[in-house]
Order: sequence, then C-alpha cells, then structure tokens
Amino acid sequence: MICTKDHKTVNIFDPFDYLGPKRKSLIENSWAKIFRDEILPELPVHKLQPFYHSSRGAPTKELYAMLGLMILQQMHDFTDDEAVDEYAFNIKWRYAMNIAGDSDRDTYISPKTLWMMRDILTKNDLYTSFSAHKESIIFDFSY
Repeated sequence: MICTKDHKTVNIFDPFDYLGPKRKSLIENSWAKIFRDEILPELPVHKLQPFYHSSRGAPTKELYAMLGLMILQQMHDFTDDEAVDEYAFNIKWRYAMNIAGDSDRDTYISPKTLWMMRDILTKNDLYTSFSAHKESIIFDFSY
C-alpha cells in the first residue's frame, strides 16, 4: 500500500510549533526549510508507484520522506546506520522531510527499508549516487 503526503498543502496547525520562537527561527533559517519548501514537494514519487500495490500489502513508509532521506544521506555522506539515526532523532531532518509525528511509525526506519529503497532506485535507473565530483545528487526527474 502506497503512503504519500501532499507537501504542497499547508498545515492548519504548525506541527513544529513546540520548538518555540528561537529554535523555530534557527530551523527556518537553515537548509531544512529550503529542502522542505523547494525540494521535497518536487521529488518524483510517482516513479515509485509501479513497485507497490495501491491497496494491498503493508503500507510503505511515506515516500517523499524516503526519497528525502536518500538525498540527505548522500548530502551528508552518512552510512545507512547514521542515516537511520538522523531520521529518528534529528529535528532538522524531520522538519526537512515534514515528519510531524513522534511515533515509531513516523520516525523510525529500519536499515533494511533504507537498503530496499536504494535497491529499487538503483536497479531501475532512478537513482545514481554522487557524481564523480560529489557535487550533486542525480534523480531522474523526467516524466
């Protein structure tokens, strides 16, 4: 079963309001705000739909967050274990990927799930690691 959020629609209540004005200002002036507003909504999640059944099977992790995780892992040159840890505990990462909940369902991803997503992206030419100069991440955005 496919899980995606509409990241272009604004929340009525800010799920990150608990940060308070000073921490909120810090996060909104960081890379996380740019990622959340400019990159996350444009990720080609529709290209993952053929690999999941629309109504049967276990629900996927939120697919925008999964692609965001793949980008952030490469941006920071993290191992799978480090990326899983950041996904679970780093507020900037959760803000960047618009993960509002604190439950394990929202904030935990197993290393195997991360590996499986990379496998799908790689085997289907949807994902290429860093370029030779490690300056950019390449996702196939063609429609």
